[in-house]
Amino acid sequence: MIRFDKRVKITLGAFIGIFLLFVLFKWHYVSLPIWNTLLPDGSAPNRGLVAGTPKQIRMDDYAVGAPWILSNVSNEFGHENEGIGGLKAALLVSPTNHIVTVFKFMHWGFMLLDAERGYSWMYNSNPFLVLIGSFLFFLLVCRNHYLLSLTGALTLFLSSGTVRWSFIPAPMIGYCGLAFVAAIYVLKAQKPTHIALWALLLIWSVISYALYLYPPYQLPMVYLFAFVLVGYLINERKNLFPINRVPIRLGALGGIALIAGFVLYVFYNDVQETLKALSSTVYPGQRSETGGTGFIANAFSEYYSWFFDDQKFPKSWLNICELSHYLNFAPIIIPLSVLLFVKTRRIDWMIVGGSVFVLLMWIWMEVGFPKSLAKLSLMSMVPTRRGQVPMGIGAVVLLFLYLGALSTANTAKNEVKLPVWTNAVAIIGIAAFMIYTAYVNINDSEGLVKPFQTFIPVVFFTMMGVLLVSSIAIPYRLTIFCTGLILFLLPNLKANPLSKGLSPITENAFFRTVKSLVEQDPNARWIVNGNQFITYMVTATGAKQITGVKYIPNRKTIMSVLDPKMKRDSAYNRYAHVTNQSYIDGKDSVVLVNQFEDGYIIVMDPCSPRMKQLNVKYQVFDHAPQPVEVRCMKQVATLGSLTIYQTNF
Repeated sequence: MIRFDKRVKITLGAFIGIFLLFVLFKWHYVSLPIWNTLLPDGSAPNRGLVAGTPKQIRMDDYAVGAPWILSNVSNEFGHENEGIGGLKAALLVSPTNHIVTVFKFMHWGFMLLDAERGYSWMYNSNPFLVLIGSFLFFLLVCRNHYLLSLTGALTLFLSSGTVRWSFIPAPMIGYCGLAFVAAIYVLKAQKPTHIALWALLLIWSVISYALYLYPPYQLPMVYLFAFVLVGYLINERKNLFPINRVPIRLGALGGIALIAGFVLYVFYNDVQETLKALSSTVYPGQRSETGGTGFIANAFSEYYSWFFDDQKFPKSWLNICELSHYLNFAPIIIPLSVLLFVKTRRIDWMIVGGSVFVLLMWIWMEVGFPKSLAKLSLMSMVPTRRGQVPMGIGAVVLLFLYLGALSTANTAKNEVKLPVWTNAVAIIGIAAFMIYTAYVNINDSEGLVKPFQTFIPVVFFTMMGVLLVSSIAIPYRLTIFCTGLILFLLPNLKANPLSKGLSPITENAFFRTVKSLVEQDPNARWIVNGNQFITYMVTATGAKQITGVKYIPNRKTIMSVLDPKMKRDSAYNRYAHVTNQSYIDGKDSVVLVNQFEDGYIIVMDPCSPRMKQLNVKYQVFDHAPQPVEVRCMKQVATLGSLTIYQTNF
């Protein structure tokens, strides 16, 4: 079990201390300062920026997430919010005043602190959870090897697949690690109070994990940690079984699960209609994948990640986030695990479980599953472009499971001495693998990676791979390997800026102007004619807005007026960025056009009678409108090229 010695306690204390320090200073890693250039108001371009460079690619955070959150803060954490979408979309995607928040650690800050510190709490909870959860997980599976456990946690934390996605996978990894540890302690603890506490952590972690509602990451990671858990139970069967005090353990789990079930029942009743509507959308809707479409980048792009940034990447890889991955040593680890077994005559079933997961994910990515198996396994909900992240996480877990086994290999009884030629074969194989990764990346990178540039990475990672060969005696091998790994990944910290507070939005002159009008007339609806970024800023004020980003369409009060016969349902029945443009034909026509998978445009007369029916009292124009466009309005504010009009009805 985990030995909570002084080093471990100091490390856990450091994680907690850093988290609280960041919250205290309102620091976070979201690129909110990009608003200073997207919607300039004459203020300093570094408003809200502590260090680094804001990344425009992360608009899901600064242009969608932050406005939604601020909108619901203004909405007093309500369950329904037109600015976010129809029905109870707010209850799924933003902090709300609901009992289910007990399972949403990320939202606790909003319940306890001001909005800016709540926002900091929300985003810093992601790296905090991955560090805490994975550190404890690795302590357990690596038999209290402190260096490996800390390095394993830092590797998952620093990998570009975690960092460049604004740490979205991080809390899921953390909850899996916490649930794994809690499950073992529920089996192993002896005191009833300890059993109850670990059962509480287990149930809380599992439900918190489930409420992320993102199957493309969650489902593969459930398989990963389940395979490793089975391996752990087989490895430790003599120490864990037979289990005593079974009634107490079952009673603790059952009692806590019953209470948690009541909370989930209340939550499900509240969101049942919303979930049904979400699953019926065109996008994202109900996925039916069979795999086999491969990677956006390739399985080994992380080895050469230093050559790319948010401005420089192969076009076929879409963007820097989509190509982000994890160091995949699995093609080295799996054959070396066989060599380790031959040497020690000991099977580590956790390594077997991790290897099976990585191999199955490779088959899913490159070959695919039969349709029936994809549905039965629920992998039909996992697009391959999203599956590369959990596959990479599995490769990191497998690496440290192997390193843990390697650290105890010398204690094996009846150790077999291997012939010298096996070392030569292993080194040649590792070098050949690294040359292959260079070849793949040179071919995939559309000329951005030159052959001569791959020499240093190939040599470096070949040497790292040699450190993994159990039959070669190398002093301080684990220390050298862990140091090399962290030094390679450390530059990923520059992937996000260090920001402070919400001032790039809340102190923007346009935001303040709109906010004052919203506070005067909170029931009035708004429409933005033109730039989508203006719609995001209007959403942040808490306004009831027809344009903006909608999690699901508002059928009952908006689309029933714009499209009463649902002729264009397929255009707007989706998660979408919504914009509006003027179209005056004297017939009061409304055109709804789906432009992108996640976007549509409304085209209609700004003075249409439907505006009165919808109570649209305010409209924003990003251009100088023609007199006919504003014939029913009066101008109430001008901010540079932006004008705000109020209707006369």
